[in-house]
Amino acid sequence: MFKRALGVLFLLASIISAYGCATTEPGRPGGLVLIPTQEEVNIGAQVARQVEKKYPVLKDHPAADYVEEVGQRLARVCDRHDITYHFKVLVGKDVNAFSLPGGWVYIFTGMLEKLDNTAQLAGVLGHEIGHIVARHAVKRLQIALGVGILYSLFVGEKAGPLTQNAIKLIINMAMQGYSRANEREADRLGLIYEYRAGYNPQGIIQVMEILRGIHHGRIHSWQKFLLDHPPPQERIRLLEQYLRLLPPEAMKFPFYRREYHEEVLETLKRLKTLRWKDSRRRYYKGLPPRQDGSP
Repeated sequence: MFKRALGVLFLLASIISAYGCATTEPGRPGGLVLIPTQEEVNIGAQVARQVEKKYPVLKDHPAADYVEEVGQRLARVCDRHDITYHFKVLVGKDVNAFSLPGGWVYIFTGMLEKLDNTAQLAGVLGHEIGHIVARHAVKRLQIALGVGILYSLFVGEKAGPLTQNAIKLIINMAMQGYSRANEREADRLGLIYEYRAGYNPQGIIQVMEILRGIHHGRIHSWQKFLLDHPPPQERIRLLEQYLRLLPPEAMKFPFYRREYHEEVLETLKRLKTLRWKDSRRRYYKGLPPRQDGSP
């Protein structure tokens, strides 16, 4: 038994080492993935529970419903259909969006408030779907966790709950960004999914323009977002190259600006007003602030 275990560990170590040096066909998601899909979903579910304990989730709200609608429209045309996708809005000033293994996508209200149309939202969500399709988090996770977790999968032992360290690792990877190569790949996939879903693919480029315009501002969360990703000008240049490969009629696809303002921006403004009034009322009554995303 010891020799068998040692042999499996040696094999896994060799595979991981080879994976670290492996190259994939340009333009296509690739790379060796040893963690099965069901385990990926289980991992994502565990981490999602921790995320939703840390951040208030916007529930029963038009903006959250609209994000879910746009996200599912993109998911239907993406290149991965062996998982269920979940799109949720987190209440917070962070100008960020991130995804977790197994199909979870989160976007902060701070990010939603910086966007101007649905095509831009689709660009952000499509980018995060791209990370899931290419399994960027899983590939990094299996290297970071080493052969221990993979050994249990290879010898047929059921993987137990993730440790807090592993959960923190995944959350940090998701929120702080991936390698520049991963981000470029997610940009490309996001643009493709936006086009397939019928949104104007210039939306994702507009998001990069917004990022570039804020780059020299004083908004800390935007500066942090920029540090975690390739420079906006580099991303714009590559996206424009991809855009030229699409049919010309793609440039005529709608941006859905009016719908975005009605369903997202205006409803978030009303939410802020309600939350401010409720917070003031609770303060004067000596009640603690709410811990969820409700007004």
